[in-house]
Amino acid sequence: MRYFAQQLKHARYKVCSLDYASLRQSVKAVLLQTNKQINACISNANKVHFVGHSLGGLVIRAYLQNNSALLNSNKLGNVVLIGTPNKGSELANHLNGSWLMHIAGGISQALVTGDNSLGNTIDELNISLGVIAGTKRSPLTEHYFKGENDGLVSVESTKLNKMRDFITLDVSHTGMRYNQQVIQHTLYFLQTGAFLPPTLRTTALY
Repeated sequence: MRYFAQQLKHARYKVCSLDYASLRQSVKAVLLQTNKQINACISNANKVHFVGHSLGGLVIRAYLQNNSALLNSNKLGNVVLIGTPNKGSELANHLNGSWLMHIAGGISQALVTGDNSLGNTIDELNISLGVIAGTKRSPLTEHYFKGENDGLVSVESTKLNKMRDFITLDVSHTGMRYNQQVIQHTLYFLQTGAFLPPTLRTTALY
């Protein structure tokens, strides 16, 4: 997320990037580690916005669910989730039970779909939240999905009932971190609580 963070800094945001391992880690370990990092980052902030790509979006949702003081305060700003498997990933379903998934650890195993999916165990919150989903498929994974997807996560999986705004972009899961459209929509949502309207989407704003 280094490039993405640089773009946020150019827009005059103070940025804290979380640093955590996702392979061979349990869900509890990842959430404990990121909880400490977020607390340290926001301790002196007047307003806090969150931007999460993929698993990072689930980390954000879990953090907010477990930190009611921030959740119920005026300190919380806007939240953008990018390619987040809120309902799990069909690709994880395919790998579930394999030696590769066993090596990957608990956090990867929690990305399957269904009731045991990490995203489905986190409450939907009444916050200003926008979701960006990608539609650029991968020929290597396309046959694992029934609908639109970004190569790793389906568009349907990214959606939340209580999201304030939603948009799909022709970008792959990994490409989201470097895509200018994703960055512009994210910045606009952080400022306004909505994504760019159609009339502004062809204009370079930043």
